[in-house]
Amino acid sequence: MAIVKNNGDIISFLKRKDYVMVNNALGGGSFGKTVVLKDPYIDELFVAKKYEPEYEEIQEAFYKNFLDEIKILYKLNHPNVVRVFGYYPYEESFTCYILMEFIDGTDIGTYLKTYEEFDTILWDKPSPDEIFIQLIDAFCYIEAHSIIHRDIREGNIMIDTSGKVKVIDFGIGKIFDPADKEDSLVADINRAASDTLPQEYYSGEYTSLTDMFYLAELLNRLMATSDNPEEMNFSYQEIIDKMMRKQPGDRYQSFAEIKDAIDKHDFINLKISEEDKSIYQAFSNHLYNVLNKYISEPKFVTDISDFITRIKKVLKNNIFEDTIQNNADFISCIVLCGYNYKANMEIPCSVVENFLAWFEAATSQSQELVLANIVSKLSTIYYEEPEPELPF
Repeated sequence: MAIVKNNGDIISFLKRKDYVMVNNALGGGSFGKTVVLKDPYIDELFVAKKYEPEYEEIQEAFYKNFLDEIKILYKLNHPNVVRVFGYYPYEESFTCYILMEFIDGTDIGTYLKTYEEFDTILWDKPSPDEIFIQLIDAFCYIEAHSIIHRDIREGNIMIDTSGKVKVIDFGIGKIFDPADKEDSLVADINRAASDTLPQEYYSGEYTSLTDMFYLAELLNRLMATSDNPEEMNFSYQEIIDKMMRKQPGDRYQSFAEIKDAIDKHDFINLKISEEDKSIYQAFSNHLYNVLNKYISEPKFVTDISDFITRIKKVLKNNIFEDTIQNNADFISCIVLCGYNYKANMEIPCSVVENFLAWFEAATSQSQELVLANIVSKLSTIYYEEPEPELPF
């Protein structure tokens, strides 16, 4: 018989859940060890990180830091940031365990050093450009949550076999408080032995711009010391150079600024063939010409996956047709506001099919540029503002 619990009551799950030890020596250090466990119920692997400092006198003092890591990681849900699935604190002994996502892959240092040797049959092999873009996406997300990582090194960035970059180990990360002037870990996180040091090392502070510096320094160093540095074909060296300028004020002032710089770089360097232009213009011109005017404030689809899903739905609904049967469906692939349109204008299904195949084959950066250009084009269509309502 179930026991009725009221709001505020403690809910205890007494059923024990056991795991199978798979690798008891994944990693370790002065603050504990990391192992791989298997959940026999769902047949999945997890990484378990144990906080157990080598020296008992610091165990209680740094226990709070370990709990802070749990708080930090639980706030994050991004494809390029490691996920936390559970935690088990033992407060009496100042010991704690975190159950995290298992990443089947290798660290970024090993990957870039032997980049040309990775087996492309077993790996969906990301290029240095793709790795850089994924990392900037991850740190944009981290920055947007007011978190700084503070331990950027090659062992804390993984590449999995699907080509996904994963930022891990926020062991000395923290939620950034601009009013917090005291930082007891400055000596640990600013690497005195490094060949290249930021101004923050000397001023004794660490911000998200310091994360930016050390991320750029790491990537620059790993690509330069690769077994075949000439094979890197890295496109964003000028962005890396600015990220690791000595003075914080000379760098980009946020990771969001770096994303903008990448977009501008890709736009300037984008190679557009005549076939690309033909496919794009056929699709965008039909959209532009079928619309007469907007009758409410113009709004557009800006999410890539949503845009693709909407196009696929139109094609599915017209799978046996040569032309789109309802032009409003076609317009709604991207337009989210009220509009007037030409119902009798013929739009060939082949135009939409060719565009979808071309668009899906493009890189994510190219897709964003294409969608932004379509939105810009459609934004020039006349918007008929409604008459103001009279009070009486």
